[in-house]
Amino acid sequence: MPYQLDWYIENEILYSRYFGTVTPDDMQACLQKAMEMIESSPREIVHSINDVGDVLEAVSMKDSMTILRKVGTHPRAGWSFSIREKSRLIKMTGAMGSSLFKLRYRAFETLEEALEYLKGFDQNISWDRIEPQYSKQPVQ
Repeated sequence: MPYQLDWYIENEILYSRYFGTVTPDDMQACLQKAMEMIESSPREIVHSINDVGDVLEAVSMKDSMTILRKVGTHPRAGWSFSIREKSRLIKMTGAMGSSLFKLRYRAFETLEEALEYLKGFDQNISWDRIEPQYSKQPVQ
C-alpha cells in the first residue's frame, strides 16, 4: 500500500502521504478512507494535507478525475493542500480540477507553508493537539 493516512490533528486535519508507484485502486482506497474519517469527525469542517513528494509514478490525470467523480467530496471537507509536488503541470491540473469539483485547494512546497495558510482561514484548530508522530517531524 503506497500511502499512509492518519490524523495530523484528530478530527480536524487529515494527513496523507503517498510514495512509490500509486495505482488508481490505491488512490481510490485512500480517498474512501478519508471520507470515512471525515464522516466520523464531529467537527464542522475537516481539512486535509496530501504529501506527494515521494511519489515515483502517479495516477494519470484522466484516472484521477474519474476517481474523484466516483468517490465524490464530503460536504464537511475543508481546505485540501498538496505539498512537495514536483511537477508544475500536475500543480496546474490540480488547480483546474479543484475548480471543476468546487474544492478549496492549494499546492505548497512545504508543510509549513500549507499550515501557515490554513491558520489564516480556520482560527479554531487545536494546534496544541498535533499528533506525536508529526509534532517532532522536521517541516520540509
